[in-house]
Amino acid sequence: MGVLGPDAFDFWLGEWDCTFEGGRAVNRLTREHEGNVIVERFTLIEPREWHGTSVSVYDATGERWRQTWVDDDGAYWAFVGTTIDGDPSFATPEPVDHPARFKRMVFSDIADDSFRWRWESSEDGDDWTVNWALDYRRR
Repeated sequence: MGVLGPDAFDFWLGEWDCTFEGGRAVNRLTREHEGNVIVERFTLIEPREWHGTSVSVYDATGERWRQTWVDDDGAYWAFVGTTIDGDPSFATPEPVDHPARFKRMVFSDIADDSFRWRWESSEDGDDWTVNWALDYRRR
């Protein structure tokens, strides 16, 4: 895993249409608080309405990204920014929930107007399963 700089998630900023097998969503990301914080507002449209929000901040002292995620289901997770196979990512530093699982999101195939996002989980932190994959297209 690698270190990400303060601009590592700038590609993510903006308004996005998201599609995946069986549904669609929209996502809006803005820089706030003097540009130090990225706020995400995710809305699942199909197959059911569902909302989530993340707040990500670059910790200059620790030279790393930190993210907090909350959603309609009552989830509350803390992630740390890293790279997975060279791709920018957020991952839980330890297992969360029951049953306990490591969780991570991996951004790949990044272009100006599109990218791929994968939600993955692992029991041991070594073998990962893709649980959800979204294709992002800039609005």
